[in-house]
Amino acid sequence: MRQLEQSIGTRLFERHPDGHRLTRAGAELVPIAQSMAETAAAIERQRAALRDDSGGIVRIAAAEYSARFLAGELGRLAAAHPELTVELAEVHTDPDLDRHEADLIVSHGVNARGHLIRIGLGRMALAVYGASSLVEKQPAARTEARWRACPWVAYDTPHEYFRTMAWLAERLGERRPRIRASRTSLQLEAVRAGAGLGLLPCFLGDADAGLVRLTPPIDELTPMENRWLFVHPDLRNVPRVRSAIEWIRDVFRRGRPALLGVRGSERKRA
Repeated sequence: MRQLEQSIGTRLFERHPDGHRLTRAGAELVPIAQSMAETAAAIERQRAALRDDSGGIVRIAAAEYSARFLAGELGRLAAAHPELTVELAEVHTDPDLDRHEADLIVSHGVNARGHLIRIGLGRMALAVYGASSLVEKQPAARTEARWRACPWVAYDTPHEYFRTMAWLAERLGERRPRIRASRTSLQLEAVRAGAGLGLLPCFLGDADAGLVRLTPPIDELTPMENRWLFVHPDLRNVPRVRSAIEWIRDVFRRGRPALLGVRGSERKRA
């Protein structure tokens, strides 16, 4: 920054003990700097698009449930496309595809993304689960009394804005879950250990022999859990990105029964 100030002959920042503040000259240059950043990001996207090979790194950012679901299928992608290196990041806040912070996003939100290409992947169902040991000790877990009679595991305070947490809070009333964690993986371990009942995606809960599903897939929550794949138009036809897109679509297509919590003979109709 000092070199920039010296080159243009004026101060851009006022330096204070608590940080830096833009001067008037600095504020006037902000739109130009933003334009330069956007142009640099566009050049980076075009650089990736101009490569005609199918190898390289594909960066996939996914919301928590989706990241967990995709992680279990990475071996299939690696076997089909040994030329690819895949980076899978679990995120609560979507990266900026315009700035090429990722190649692909798997998310459940569709707002303010009009310029991005959106591909529907389907829904994820959730249900209430508890450890076999806890359910045996507390028969109320199998009844509607579970909301007030049983201990609960849920997200921590910073994540209470999640729609699933608002739904759960309506049923728990004044009671608050005594065990709270920032990640589904931590909640799963706590539920498995018998710390309380929890809302879990069916593909996780049903696959765990130590857990008991205590409700059918929850209809009110399933529409909230629509999953979408987003890609920037500049990258859609890049071979390595295209391979990852097709893999993600196939994973969700093949996994549809598990994602919807369909069991046994019901899977033939799913």
